[in-house]
Amino acid sequence: MTADLIAGAVAFVVVALGVLIWYANRAGKNAASVSTSEAAKTSADAQTRKAQAMAQAQADKPATEEAVLQRLGDGSA
Repeated sequence: MTADLIAGAVAFVVVALGVLIWYANRAGKNAASVSTSEAAKTSADAQTRKAQAMAQAQADKPATEEAVLQRLGDGSA
């Protein structure tokens, strides 16, 4: 009976360690996924800001030669 009790306790400890390792591995994968997503978001935000700045520069460009010369004369080009 004592041998059965010891075997049961050992089995319980092995299963508990297995569950702990599984949980830690899962938590690590989730953390890696979150950091990857945050990095992708940061990159996408930077690209969006750059595209918006380029679109605004395209919208603000002078349409005629006179407008270009006027902006150069004003010092705002």
